[in-house]
Amino acid sequence: GVVLTRMDGDGRGGAALSMRAVTGKPIKFVGLGEKMDALETFEPERIAGRILGMGDIVALVEKAQETIEAEQAEKMMKRMAKGQFNMNDLKMQLEHMIKMGGMQGMMGMMPGMGKMAKQVEQAGLDDNILKQQIALIQSMTKRERANPQLLQASRKKRIAKGAGMEVSDLNKLMKMHRQMSDMMKKMGKMGKGGMLKQAMKGMFGKGGMPADMDPQALEAAAKQMGGKLPGLGGGMGLPPGLSGFGKKK
Repeated sequence: GVVLTRMDGDGRGGAALSMRAVTGKPIKFVGLGEKMDALETFEPERIAGRILGMGDIVALVEKAQETIEAEQAEKMMKRMAKGQFNMNDLKMQLEHMIKMGGMQGMMGMMPGMGKMAKQVEQAGLDDNILKQQIALIQSMTKRERANPQLLQASRKKRIAKGAGMEVSDLNKLMKMHRQMSDMMKKMGKMGKGGMLKQAMKGMFGKGGMPADMDPQALEAAAKQMGGKLPGLGGGMGLPPGLSGFGKKK
């Protein structure tokens, strides 16, 4: 069989698929990164969806299952249901994004997000930005992480200096936090009706993805959200808080 590597960007995959016709050998695996855990089984329909910009929501759910423990997911669900979201939660989200393939990797799996993924690539944004944001959060005290409203001018200068960043970068991070917090509150209202709870249980319940979880239903739900991910926004434009982040004046 054939193993396709360097499939981090699915755009080049179209030409590589012709190998099947030329060699007559089936494609078994695709490599989406440099480490062994980035090796995935080849699923023709899902890869075609990524190439066409239709996303692969099932792969995103599987990544989430591999990355986020059920206990963490349960705690996250309870906080989201209450509309709670502090800097510790944001740090955890950023770390999960890196583990799940980074910004471009996650956007490539979300229906309708292909164009934004290209904008991120063209803008030269990579996972170092996520690491810089994590560094800013780590530069805060425990009290500041739990209560972001405490971050006034003097504290901002100390935090930015400790992370080797600019105050303007911290302001962008805080803007991202506010937007994500607003989204969590909206998702919390969804939770009152049981929708959020069912979705979280479906994704992180024992035994992995339930047999009755319809991939088409997952894609329909993602489209209903407008192709949005917490903290990434939706539609046109770059993710909030990322444009110009970390760039020196």
